[in-house]
Amino acid sequence: MSNLTSLKEEIKGALLGRDFEKVVRLALVDKRVFRMLISLAYDKEDLLCWRAIEAMGKAAGAIAEKDPAIVRNIVQRLIWSVREESGGIGWSAPEMLGEIVINSPLTCADIPSIILSFHEEESFIRGVLWAIGRIIHAGINEIGGAYEVAKEALNHKDPSVRGLALCAIPETRIAETAAKIKDMMGDEGRFRIYENHELIETRVGDIAKKVLNH
Repeated sequence: MSNLTSLKEEIKGALLGRDFEKVVRLALVDKRVFRMLISLAYDKEDLLCWRAIEAMGKAAGAIAEKDPAIVRNIVQRLIWSVREESGGIGWSAPEMLGEIVINSPLTCADIPSIILSFHEEESFIRGVLWAIGRIIHAGINEIGGAYEVAKEALNHKDPSVRGLALCAIPETRIAETAAKIKDMMGDEGRFRIYENHELIETRVGDIAKKVLNH
């Protein structure tokens, strides 16, 4: 498909219909799909953004089996977009990088620590915590320093950061943070989180209960 507008509309339609397999098929024949997914992932309040983030990981995973160099190029572009503050294009880079790591862990074994390094930028802390939580719960080895970052973020003023920090606590470290997490069960702060292909509103306290009872 040569028409960029029609390609973008086809991708949007697939994402809205939760047809991630179609996006993967499109990406396998047209690498412009990756650029489109990045351009669709700019508004975190929009479900389409999160579906694009998820699709990025799935498409990258499929490409990595055939040509890992393409995936590395996408990864480098995303990292650059964060480091160079290139016109806002990097706002969803940590989340996209996390999904790429989950779907192509061998190709991107060095990337989790790079994602973690973005946590000091306030604008990226939510994305970093979300990505780290996703990577850890996908069974990928614990990331050095991630626990300390998540633990500190449990006291953040923003409920979304506190909630995502809870999700980023590795299971092996829950016991030593149990008292703090138990205290957070009464946290009434509300935020939206992407789960099972949907954006849902939840309470920080409910996340704390889920973490302790896991």
